[in-house]
Amino acid sequence: MEKEKSKSAKRKNSYVSKVENKYIFNVSLIFWHLFITLSALAVVVCLAIFLWSVIPASQREVEKKPYPAKKQYPEPVKVSLNDLQLDVKKEEAPPVAPEPTKTKIAATQQPVEDTKGKGDYDASLNTLKTLIPPSKYSWQGSGYWSYPYGERYWTFYKLEKYRQWNSTEAGIEDKLKSAYKISNADKYPEKKLILDGYISVVKLLSEEKRLGAIQDLISNVADNTSQNVNISTSLTKVIPKIPMQGNISYLNQLAYFGKINPSDGSLFIDYIATILDNFDASKRAEIIECLITGYNNYFGHNLSMLKEATDLFLPLVAQIKVENQTKAIMQYYVVFRNKNYARDNSIAEIENEYQQAISEIELQYNLDQIAAQQEYYSDEVSKTEYRLKSLTGIGGGILLIVLIAVVLVFFSIQRSVRKIEEKMSANGEIENRIV
Repeated sequence: MEKEKSKSAKRKNSYVSKVENKYIFNVSLIFWHLFITLSALAVVVCLAIFLWSVIPASQREVEKKPYPAKKQYPEPVKVSLNDLQLDVKKEEAPPVAPEPTKTKIAATQQPVEDTKGKGDYDASLNTLKTLIPPSKYSWQGSGYWSYPYGERYWTFYKLEKYRQWNSTEAGIEDKLKSAYKISNADKYPEKKLILDGYISVVKLLSEEKRLGAIQDLISNVADNTSQNVNISTSLTKVIPKIPMQGNISYLNQLAYFGKINPSDGSLFIDYIATILDNFDASKRAEIIECLITGYNNYFGHNLSMLKEATDLFLPLVAQIKVENQTKAIMQYYVVFRNKNYARDNSIAEIENEYQQAISEIELQYNLDQIAAQQEYYSDEVSKTEYRLKSLTGIGGGILLIVLIAVVLVFFSIQRSVRKIEEKMSANGEIENRIV
C-alpha cells in the first residue's frame, strides 16, 4: 500500500511539474518578455524625447506690417504778383544772366591713413599762410604785456619771468587748435580735413577778405568733423555767385546756420547756390539773409516747405524790379503762409494720421515680439521639464529590464534544476527495477 501511495504521489508531482513546465512557465515567460518589450519601447520613446529636448528652442519670426501709403498733400495755393504790394516792371523782362565762370577748385587731398600725419597737415597750414601771408596780416592775435614785479625788472634783466603776455584775442593758429578741439578732431588727418575745407573757401575770395573769412569759419565750428567739411564744401558753391566787391557778412551767416542745423545746414546752403542766379547779383547777399529768415520765422525750420514756396516764387522774379527783390520775397512768404493756412492744417492732419498709423504698427510689432519671446521661454522651460522626465524614463526602463532579466535567469535556473532532478529521479527508478 505504501508503495502504491508513493507511486501515486510521484505521478501527481510529475503531472504538476509537466503542467508547470509546459504551461505556467511558458505563460510567465511570455508575460516577462512582454514587459521587457514594453520597457524597451519606453526607453526608445524617452530617448527620442530627450533628443528632442536637447535641440534648442527657436523663436518665432515676427513680421512687421508694411507702413501705409501717406496721403497726397493738397496742392499749394499760388501767390501772384497782384497779391504783393510792388511796382511791377513795365519793360520786357531781361534775358537770364549767364552763370558766372566758376573758379576751379583743387581737389581736396585725401588724408593719409596715418595717425601721425603731421607732415601733410603742416603742408596745408603752409598753403593757408600762402593765401593769408603772416607778413601782411596778423596771425598773432592781440594783447598786452604786464610786469608782475614792475617794469624796471624787465628793463634791467630782460628775462621772460619778469613779464607776462595777456591775450585779448587769440592768434589764427590758436583759434584753429580750439576749432579742432570743438570738432573732436584729435588726429592730424582729421585736422587736415577741416583745414583743407577752410582753404577751399578762402581761396575763392580776394586776399584782403581771406583773414575775415577764416575768422568767420573758425568761430562757427560744429562739434564733428564731417559736418564742418560738408559746410565748407557747400560754401564753395555759393561764393562764386556773390560779387567780389561786396561784403562777406553772408559767409558768417551761412557758417553759423550750418553749425546750428546739423541735418539741414549743408542742404540749405546747396539749395541757395542753385537759386541765386535768378536774382540780381547786387541783391544776392541780401536774398541769402531773407532765405535764412524765411526758414526760421515762416516755415518752422522745415526745409522742404521753404523750397516748395521759394520754387513757386522764382518764376516771378524776372517781373520784379531789382530794388524790390528782397522786399518781394519777404512779402511773398507772408502772403503764401496766409493763403496756405488751411493747406498747412490739412498737411498736419495727414502727418498726424500717418504717424499714428506707424505708431500702431510699431506697437503691434513690439507686442508680437514680446509674445514670441514668451513662447520661446515657455518652450525652453517645457523642453527642460521633458528632458528631466525623459532621463527618468530611460533610467527606469533600463532598471526594469535588468530586474526582469534577473527574474528570467532565476526561472531558467529553476527549470534547469528541475530537469536535472527529473533525470536523476528517472535513473533511480530504472536502477530500482533492475535490483
